[in-house]
Amino acid sequence: MGESSEPVINRARRISSLREAIAEQGLAALLITNLPNIFYLTGFSGTTAFLVVTPQENFFFTDSRYLERVKYEVEGAAIVDNTNVPMEKSLNELAQKVRISPLGFEADHVSFSLHQRLSEKLEGIELRPTRMLVENLRMVKEPGEVELIRRAIRLNEEVLEELYALCDDHVTEADRAAEYEYRIRRKGATRAAFSPIVASGPNSAMPHATFTSQKLVPGAPLTFDLGCVVDGYCSDMTRTVFYKECPPRWEEIYRIVKEAKDAAMAYAKGGMVGKEVDRVAREIIERAGFGDKFGHGLGHGLGIEVHEPPRYAKTGDLEVPAGAVMSIEPGIYIEGEGGIRIEDLVLVREDGVDNLNSLTDELTIVGG
Repeated sequence: MGESSEPVINRARRISSLREAIAEQGLAALLITNLPNIFYLTGFSGTTAFLVVTPQENFFFTDSRYLERVKYEVEGAAIVDNTNVPMEKSLNELAQKVRISPLGFEADHVSFSLHQRLSEKLEGIELRPTRMLVENLRMVKEPGEVELIRRAIRLNEEVLEELYALCDDHVTEADRAAEYEYRIRRKGATRAAFSPIVASGPNSAMPHATFTSQKLVPGAPLTFDLGCVVDGYCSDMTRTVFYKECPPRWEEIYRIVKEAKDAAMAYAKGGMVGKEVDRVAREIIERAGFGDKFGHGLGHGLGIEVHEPPRYAKTGDLEVPAGAVMSIEPGIYIEGEGGIRIEDLVLVREDGVDNLNSLTDELTIVGG
């Protein structure tokens, strides 16, 4: 990507903030099983681990497949090899060394069966459910995190512009999706953040369409909803363009969607409840007579995961803090004909937002 220095990620500060939250909950320790949260706190990018955070020390449990990897990935934790050892046995052994009761657990990420097993087999350890202790920290991005998201955005935009130039009568939605994944990896992305959405004509009326073998439809919307992961952080962007031509009706619908997006971006700032910002965009679409054609929320948080709290939505009751990275993506979808969605990512400030995208959102015709 050509960047001269690596962004600074301060995991020690994250752990310190989490310990304060743990103490406020009256807990002796917190059991973390959600892998994105473990990555946020330690840097581990594998698929098997759990973490116990205590007031003095962190204990990172994984198996033999990752013991070599964690030597250079995991920061600030004692590594425990629990190969072929059940979680409850590992926790009972840890409890013999340090106090971990009452032990908080991530209620949103622990299955009923795991909770049942731990409840039955932990010896003298009280389990207490917690919600969003790590996710609340993740909402506010550090400058280093914002820079990694910017890198993912720049790569995403560069590849989408290349895809525009490759649109012709012979390619299919699936061709463009495959080309996208190939090109982002060539340019340094780890993977796509989600399965690419390339939807032409009537398929674009489905907000989460899957790509098909359909060829591009002239004069109809062509939606690209794409995101990639760079060094653990996601991008997410939607552009709806037109293949060869744009009829006046679609031009008007595009104008309405863009007006809704621009209005929401001009209105949003730190400390607003998510549904306040959603309402601004939704009212514009409703006044234009398309209220029933905009069913999803206006946007969502983004970072390590492509969908994170908080949300801009009719049901978005959380405040969106300054420092959050949010998508703003209104849409209008007409069954059997097509749909328009435009999505940018913004960094929320105390007094407004900064648009992190630079690729034009003006109406664009490709393959003409």
